[in-house]
Amino acid sequence: MKAKEKYDHIGKSIHNVNAKAKVTGRAKYCSDMEFPGMLYGKAKRSPYAHARIISIDTSKAESLPGVKTVIVGGEETCPFRYGAGVGDEFVLAREKALFVGDPVAAVAAESEEIAQEAVDLIEVEYEELPAVFDGDEAFKRNPPAILHENLKSYQTLRSVPPRFDEKRPNVFNYFRIRRNNAESAFKEADLVFENRFETAMIHHVQMESHCGIASVDDTGRLVVWGTSSKPYGMHRDIAESRGLPLSAVRVIIPTHVGGSFGGRDSKAEQIAASLALAQKGYPKRPVKVKFTREEHLSTTTTRAHYIVDIKTGVKKDGTIMANEMRLLLVGGAYAGTGYLTARNAAFGPAANYKIPNFSLDAYGVYTNQRMAGAFRGFGNAESLWGMESQMDIIAEALDIDPLKLRLKNCIDEGDLNAFGETMHSVGAKECLHAAAEAIEWGKKTEGKAPHLKRGKGIALGNKYSIVPSASAAIIKVHPDGLVELRTSTVDLGQGSSTIFSQMIAEQFKIPISKVRVLNPDTDITPFDLGTASSRSTFNMGNAIIKACRDAKKQLFELAAKELEAAENDLETADSKVFVKGSPERGIHIKDLFIPMVIGGYTLKEGAEIIGKATYYLPGVMPDPETGASEKPAAFYMFVAQTAEVEVDTQTGKIRVLKMATANDCGKAINPMMVEGQQDGGVLSMGIGSTLLEEVITDNGVMLNPQLADYKIPTTLDCPDLDDYKSIIIETAHRDGPWGAKGVGESTMVSTAPAIANALYDAIGIRFYDIPITPEKVLRAIKGKF
Repeated sequence: MKAKEKYDHIGKSIHNVNAKAKVTGRAKYCSDMEFPGMLYGKAKRSPYAHARIISIDTSKAESLPGVKTVIVGGEETCPFRYGAGVGDEFVLAREKALFVGDPVAAVAAESEEIAQEAVDLIEVEYEELPAVFDGDEAFKRNPPAILHENLKSYQTLRSVPPRFDEKRPNVFNYFRIRRNNAESAFKEADLVFENRFETAMIHHVQMESHCGIASVDDTGRLVVWGTSSKPYGMHRDIAESRGLPLSAVRVIIPTHVGGSFGGRDSKAEQIAASLALAQKGYPKRPVKVKFTREEHLSTTTTRAHYIVDIKTGVKKDGTIMANEMRLLLVGGAYAGTGYLTARNAAFGPAANYKIPNFSLDAYGVYTNQRMAGAFRGFGNAESLWGMESQMDIIAEALDIDPLKLRLKNCIDEGDLNAFGETMHSVGAKECLHAAAEAIEWGKKTEGKAPHLKRGKGIALGNKYSIVPSASAAIIKVHPDGLVELRTSTVDLGQGSSTIFSQMIAEQFKIPISKVRVLNPDTDITPFDLGTASSRSTFNMGNAIIKACRDAKKQLFELAAKELEAAENDLETADSKVFVKGSPERGIHIKDLFIPMVIGGYTLKEGAEIIGKATYYLPGVMPDPETGASEKPAAFYMFVAQTAEVEVDTQTGKIRVLKMATANDCGKAINPMMVEGQQDGGVLSMGIGSTLLEEVITDNGVMLNPQLADYKIPTTLDCPDLDDYKSIIIETAHRDGPWGAKGVGESTMVSTAPAIANALYDAIGIRFYDIPITPEKVLRAIKGKF
């Protein structure tokens, strides 16, 4: 057996490099930033879910003392539509408002209070139009309302184009998979199960609300600071929605951003940019737009209400013969990242099990609500909620242990998934065994009173990572040996700066303290697709390794001349370059630089030691009719979760007593951070989305837009730390840096079915929609007994 390689930094639980700044309160977020002469922006929002804009009178607002700029949607302020994949959104609504909260005008003033007063003075005349909120209604061929009459004329993304449905005018994307013949296989199955599962609309509830600051510099260039997780995506949207060349816009993301989880759309930054550009005279003053908590919760991107219809055919021995699914993402007024979420929710079901006959139709549909799109798991938590609940229904009907049913059918190394892709780096079985063992699967426990019922549940999940994908990195070696990384990956709290520091320290054999990671700045840091899809460790990690090698090559070229040695015989460590095996024959990096009179340090040639590289993974786009692809994803992370719950049959209250998560991340670059991702994904967002969280609306108006009413988990809703097990499974990926894949999103994709399956084990009641609240449980108990 081959011995494991020993590393100085890889695989070590090193503390977050940004931790000290955060715990001492010195960390500055976009929300904290202030500039001399700053103005403050506010948006006027539509009170209607669907309305034609007849007129907007801004005269009273413009005459209010302290008001500097008032803008409405038009050719001057926001001439072109933009969007992640479908260009369907203006910065400010034009002609029609499409959801309650859709911004129709904006104000920049000397203070937030004055700006809000001015917004209240803007008079808008609307003609209210029929609205549609229900996903099934919006999906119809003749829906109650059509949101985008000219959808087919909108600009779309060339690399991953959406597919419209000619017969369904509100569909903004359609994706399908056809593998063999599911219809025929159902006829050969011994049993067929058909069910509908749903998930509620929920919010990301990032700690930092959306914020953007924009200014126009002395050259007339627009500079924008923001909270986006995709600096270059925001850079493109801001430029193209105004018809500006990319070089006329600079985007900067502060070192610290208060969370994302997929929900960082750039509306605050877009409004700030329009207000900054619209100012008359010179100089133009910086403008800050910071959403209130109510605006944040009621107008920004959510996880969609999802409808999952699933039909599964099996043999009596538990072999899955066929699976047919229809996934309906109930989107909002604009597609946003929902166009991709609707498509990619198919990946989880397609890769969980060996299913020879597979049919899936996935749709994203417009409704008159705010945008619904990317959320941790990117649609897979929603689709797997249906699949993994279905698996337990099948297990009970066949009298097969739910764990054994999953082990019998789960996908394995070398198997083909529903795309026809050969699977690699598959830790599904290992995850199932580890999670089951951690919770003592098969051992029944009893509550302390007759009305306290206990049960255990299990679920398997996976999360792909997106293609096409690209990340670029620049590595600069300073004269004192410090190594600097220029990256546009955003550290949103997940610890990417720490992971990257470990990688660079390993490459150069230096302490973590000798590594510096710059915050994203499109003037300085190179392209990155975005901090999304659990892609940073894998994609940016590979780019970093390549850039480090490039920088070391330059370093060795310089040192070889000084040491009279071949470049291939050199190595570096502790800021020195030396001959392999003869560390005494070496030179300090600083001695490769020449101190200049009245100046600093220079190289004789090459200007600087700068390594640069791009890691580009094109993948293979699935066939539009069958979904067939040999490389539809960069990699897959697998996860199994088990839960033990206790239900109070008198009150309906559910307590999660124990949970275990086994996550196949390829290689844990930093085990402590992997565990932290698992803890947060499961104990916060997983439990919250399963038992507590829901955006409650009435005719498009959010009824719980404050944290007092929008319930998220507290420590009282989570198991004691001793009763939660975080397990790391490492099945190295051949293309991953040190074998690593990712971890962030997979952590919660199977939480809901694990808990719901445990609930069924406890009280014998199956729930088909989440959240599963005490009120629902109590009604169901009363209905059963």
